[in-house]
Amino acid sequence: MKRITKIANRHFQFNKGDALLGLVFVATICLTAWAVNIYRVTIIDTEYLFIVSAIGAVVGLLLIPKYFKSTYSRLWKIFLSLAIGSGTFYFGLLYLNQAFADKEIINSNFQIVKTGTLGRGKFSSCFQPYAIIDFNGTEKQLVFYCDFEKTIKNYSKVLVTYSKGQFGFYVIKSKQLML
Repeated sequence: MKRITKIANRHFQFNKGDALLGLVFVATICLTAWAVNIYRVTIIDTEYLFIVSAIGAVVGLLLIPKYFKSTYSRLWKIFLSLAIGSGTFYFGLLYLNQAFADKEIINSNFQIVKTGTLGRGKFSSCFQPYAIIDFNGTEKQLVFYCDFEKTIKNYSKVLVTYSKGQFGFYVIKSKQLML
């Protein structure tokens, strides 16, 4: 009987550190989703993204617990710190590379290595077509509009307009299928 009254008397206590940590985590998830879209138009080897994300994870692991006083369990704090750090650095690299790209535009034709379609999404009525090109030694998947779903196999080249990003990774400005 005593145990029931102790549980019933517990009240929810708002912790500002928990709320801020949760808010930063949700913001990082949104930034990471945005970064995935930027990644689709950036020519970058994935090893660079893994290295930057790992550095961000270590920085997050060292700094997040210092600045956010939280009542979460140790394991949950470690997970949040790793996710916030790596997601922020991942976004930062891709966004800054794209935002401060050179003004000089380069046009090049690339041979299509492979074509296919992505799975149908919740908000899409088609299987989105893609073409894989060899961009100077780096394979890159270029996703196109649904209009090309049935005809993408007829194309053999892609005209890519791009510029050099802030960190030296190329950013695709536009792409056009060619016969």
